[in-house]
Amino acid sequence: MRLPDPPTFAPCPITLTTLSGLRAAGVRAGIKASGNPDVGLLVADKPMPMAGVFTQNHFAAAPVLLSRKHLTLSGGMVRAMVVNSGNANACTGERGERDALQMAQRVAAHVGCSAHEVIVASTGVIGHKLPMDKVLAGIDACVSELSGEEEAGRNFLAAIQTTDAFSKEAGQAVALTGGGSTHVAGIAKGAGMIEPNMATMLAFVGTDGQATVDELNALIGQIARRSFNAVHVDSHTSTNDMFLLFATGKTGGSTQTWSDAAMSVARRLAWLIARDGEGATKVTTITVTGASSDEAANLIAREVAKSALVRTALFGNDPNWGRFVSQVGNSRHVKNVVNLTCTLQGVTVFKRGEPTQFNKVDLSKKMAVDDVSLELHIGEGDGRFELMTSDLGYKYVEVNAEYTT
Repeated sequence: MRLPDPPTFAPCPITLTTLSGLRAAGVRAGIKASGNPDVGLLVADKPMPMAGVFTQNHFAAAPVLLSRKHLTLSGGMVRAMVVNSGNANACTGERGERDALQMAQRVAAHVGCSAHEVIVASTGVIGHKLPMDKVLAGIDACVSELSGEEEAGRNFLAAIQTTDAFSKEAGQAVALTGGGSTHVAGIAKGAGMIEPNMATMLAFVGTDGQATVDELNALIGQIARRSFNAVHVDSHTSTNDMFLLFATGKTGGSTQTWSDAAMSVARRLAWLIARDGEGATKVTTITVTGASSDEAANLIAREVAKSALVRTALFGNDPNWGRFVSQVGNSRHVKNVVNLTCTLQGVTVFKRGEPTQFNKVDLSKKMAVDDVSLELHIGEGDGRFELMTSDLGYKYVEVNAEYTT
């Protein structure tokens, strides 16, 4: 069977360097054997408010530990962010922590700020020490290439990617009362080690609108819940996951003005992560309604998404409702399945304890698209949750079996 080519998406007209007050760069420092870009730098004209959500993995990588600490020390005011890919700097002990700090110190010396005003992120293979000579040379090269041009933003995006089959970016312009606009832009990387929380590996969403640190901290949890915490690929949370939300404050527009756009941008990035899914051919949005609570709906959706049988059926465009329905029955958050209704691509395939009549061939054709909808109504309450999951095909095994060798 010939595997489908990765999807292609037109570049988003709005990228991080569209935001007023930001410059970026991305270079090839030689960390990756492939020779692809692997060090990126994002610098604000002045310290900007930032909020972060990080991995819940107990083996959190050195850059995650450092960035958490720096957000606390700086009061959430950040001047720069440095990222390397190809090496996660995870499970690297005290040496890894020193290396992450050295990255922040190098950037701070160039930018003219305190080291705790620098956020550090890394992504790649776990358990290898950073080649610091290459990393530091890459930071120096980035400083010389910093620019507010669109190409610089795209170079930064390229520098954060690892197994990504395509770039992940999204953006919106929000018109302001009285004229002008505020922009929201976001980028992400991630294709595997996705779920159950902070399922992004790395995601950065920003605006040139106004916000305080407290406002960003209040908003980021809401956004994460409906986007990066609502993605499933393989039930494996990474050591390096990081979602940052920031505002340069260079244009008008309060948090209320641009928050809906930020949610939309984050959900688009999350969809792209699920679509990449290391060999995925589609994204299935599992919508659970009628659960006893929103949290119950969340857990039911995840129970369905984690099933290899469910996800292989989705890969094969097989409307095998038995796999979907039986997996709902495996959830301890379902008290009674008597009212269960299962709808696939708008076609009800199961209702109140038995299958319905439908054309399997026609429904299979409807499943052969990028976006598939699987709706599960439990009939026990008002709880609701949407989860985006990739399908599971041959390519996933190939990518992950060969990842480090």
